[in-house]
Amino acid sequence: MNNSLKNYLIVFPCITFLAACGGGGSSEAPAPPAPPEPTSTPATPTSAQSPALSFSNSTSSSGLNAEHGYTDSGVLTMPMMFSGGVTSGDYDNDGDLDLYFVAGDAGTNYLYQNQGDGTFLDLASEAGVALTGVKSTGPVFADIDGDGLLDLFVGAVEGDPVSLFRNNGDGTFEDVTQQSGLSLNAPNTISATLADLDNDSDLDLLLTHWGHSLLTIQSTEIVWRNNSANGQISFVDVSEDWGINSAYEQEIEEAVAAGFGNDSSFVASTTDMDSDGDIDVLLVSDFGNTKVLRNDGNMFTDVTSEDITDQFGMGSALADYDNDGDIDWFVTSIHDKGDDNSDTGPIKNSAIGFNGNRIYNNDGSGNFVDMGTIGALNVADGGWGWGACFADFNNDGRDDIFHVNGWGQDGRDFTQYLDDRSRLFMQQADGSFVESAIDLGIDDARQGRGLVCNDIDGDGDIDLVTSNNQGRAQLFENQLGEGHHYLTIRLENASSNTQALGARIQVQTSDGVTQLKETRINNNFVSTNAVEAHFGFGLADTPVNVRVTWPDGSESEFNNIEVDQMVTLTKQD
Repeated sequence: MNNSLKNYLIVFPCITFLAACGGGGSSEAPAPPAPPEPTSTPATPTSAQSPALSFSNSTSSSGLNAEHGYTDSGVLTMPMMFSGGVTSGDYDNDGDLDLYFVAGDAGTNYLYQNQGDGTFLDLASEAGVALTGVKSTGPVFADIDGDGLLDLFVGAVEGDPVSLFRNNGDGTFEDVTQQSGLSLNAPNTISATLADLDNDSDLDLLLTHWGHSLLTIQSTEIVWRNNSANGQISFVDVSEDWGINSAYEQEIEEAVAAGFGNDSSFVASTTDMDSDGDIDVLLVSDFGNTKVLRNDGNMFTDVTSEDITDQFGMGSALADYDNDGDIDWFVTSIHDKGDDNSDTGPIKNSAIGFNGNRIYNNDGSGNFVDMGTIGALNVADGGWGWGACFADFNNDGRDDIFHVNGWGQDGRDFTQYLDDRSRLFMQQADGSFVESAIDLGIDDARQGRGLVCNDIDGDGDIDLVTSNNQGRAQLFENQLGEGHHYLTIRLENASSNTQALGARIQVQTSDGVTQLKETRINNNFVSTNAVEAHFGFGLADTPVNVRVTWPDGSESEFNNIEVDQMVTLTKQD
């Protein structure tokens, strides 16, 4: 399209740009573009003096009082021990990010409306989403019916029901679970995310079901096609039709032969790993069962290679962290921490030999190469990690990694991880990482499970919200000093996929460096981020050029956008 911006208008607190899409008006979408040319390194500050990065615990001052717990904490199953969760999104469309937390069956779930002044107000009861006495887990905000409003899905464990709420647009939600078609046999629905898997412009649902017996399984119940129409949200299980069940054939055979065996899936992440224009699924799973599922057009093929080596896949994060024009993958997995009671009795629960977190580099063709054994990256020793995210916390143009930690709260198993602290791996100029959590103000040894990595207070840097099992949620506010610049981008799409999930955003600075991000619901583990793309530029403060490849393959260019703001870029038909 024309290189100049078309029809921009200012809407406080962000700037919205309206742009026509490329393609000359043809009804046939153009072929997906090639990924950007690799750039050797992201933009880095040219000054030896970088702004100071630190985090402060702002939980009390923010009004976030979300507690998670159980009525009978003396009888804890494994699903109860790894449950929790939080999701972020602007459910009331007032421009800032709100939060939904699960509480466990000892309390009532929380819907925190962002007041825009650093504080939150719990409106769960008023909004109709105050689930009480339910072992909830894995909530997610998403515009499921394509009306421009974020709806809410909430999972659950130990046979408790999942819930689906439709946003009414007046600050309230309607429970539409019964008529949605979401009838589950799996006793645990751990994490959830949504993506347009079949390229029909609405959002399909992915669920994970650790603990679902494979002996009598009729369906894995992992993939649900969106059949919503006329304002009625509806899903149908297509796990068999779309090849997901086939990916489990070997595990099912082994379970039948042994007389026992369960699904071990924890997180479904979505990305166009091979840049072919459709969304693939990375299914992070426990006990070495993580899967790479390539989308071959409404049929998923298991292309998991020997390079997928995480022993206990739990959390998941996606980003082009090495800035070479394709999406890479980080998975949390348990790292060796010795034995849990070697001083007091017979050794049990040994973690010796657990090899820890993995980074899988995309080779540019959708094949993942295990980088976890390369010591220079320094991310393997993450203890007992759960939810994870990639984010540029110091706005230097390099994605960092944060994940929450903990286990052993039943007092019996792997108690050496009871005081296991959250990790913050800061990426260095040479591409390696340095663990810096305590040094930067995050001394967190709670039972972390979920997290949100977004600019919660709208000040231009990424904050952290954590959801803790049997504990209080925490807000770590980013106190990055002045000097590094950024741009946060939201997308608006004309189709039912209103947030343009699956789009690719390339931002080029004046020195020619290009960064790539995808718009997706980042599924971290029992938690999801708001759909925003945040770019850091270091000391570069000149306007940037943005190219958006929309989910239908068309492109829009937005040139000379000023940095240090949040902008909304809108696609017009």
